[in-house]
Amino acid sequence: MEPFFFHPRDLDLQADHLFWRRPPDDAFLASMDRFGQLTPALVLHGADAPPVLVAGARRAAALRELRGRPLAATVFDPNDPDSPESGDAALPLPLRLGLRYLASNLGQTVTDAMLVAAGRYFTSHGSADDFFHLAGPLLLAPGDRRGRQLGAWLGLPRSLDPLLGAGQVPLACAASLAGCDPETLTALTPLLEAVRWSRANLENALTWITEAAQLAGDTPGAVLARSGALELCARDLSPNDRTAGILAALRRLRYPATVSLEARFATLSRELTRGSRLKLRPSQGFEADTVTVELTVRRPEDAATAARELAALAGQPALAKLLRLAHDDTDDADGDPA
Repeated sequence: MEPFFFHPRDLDLQADHLFWRRPPDDAFLASMDRFGQLTPALVLHGADAPPVLVAGARRAAALRELRGRPLAATVFDPNDPDSPESGDAALPLPLRLGLRYLASNLGQTVTDAMLVAAGRYFTSHGSADDFFHLAGPLLLAPGDRRGRQLGAWLGLPRSLDPLLGAGQVPLACAASLAGCDPETLTALTPLLEAVRWSRANLENALTWITEAAQLAGDTPGAVLARSGALELCARDLSPNDRTAGILAALRRLRYPATVSLEARFATLSRELTRGSRLKLRPSQGFEADTVTVELTVRRPEDAATAARELAALAGQPALAKLLRLAHDDTDDADGDPA
């Protein structure tokens, strides 16, 4: 290898193998202007081919803006038998460029979006197995669970990649999304774009939609359209309210009777405990005709007050209705499918 100088405009800064390239920010430009280029770029340059920038796109882009300064680069010839790269000579050039680019970026914190960007590049020039064999050691520590998640994500449409990069969808949900057919993924896209999904929330949402579709004998896209969740995506709500509303709509889609019972329980319990410090909780899933009474006692007199409130509660006719709420036949049509 030997040092060379290149005009930064003579090099392609948008080449596919520069898959982590990003423009220089003001701080980087200021550093380059004050201290100059401290680290050489890497350029592939053989006798029979134009130079190819292998690493250093950000430095080259900064020098384009600063003007009048050449790009210092370490140059290697892919046909030189003494080159350290000669061991990879049997690989196609795109794979060799990608590996060199990764090697030049060792030590960076690799985000999930960066993993996917690397995976997209390598799998466009070879198999996923080749990608993990060749590039995996440069990207993932042994046993890193992101390897399996990355493999699942690479089977998803590229159109979902920006959602990962924006933090809308986590890589950890790749396997769940990969289980959806293309039609379902298309139907889900407005939902995925609407909020920043945690793994737990998104997997719950996908489970509720899938199970509701199976019980209804319909497609996930069709039941999602009927849920009301998509309408919430376009409403002017805070991120937390939008997320809560979407999840509530999807849970109601899957468990209509349970959600209806919860709403009726909340209405009756507020009526029964109005003006008191008592709180009422239903049994798990309304499986038993019981109610848990909760109270907070800070002083001895609080216990006496709570005892009086509890006695008053026992005398209210609405309590019997609350205890038998799950057996109320007024909402038979809302029963959850078995």
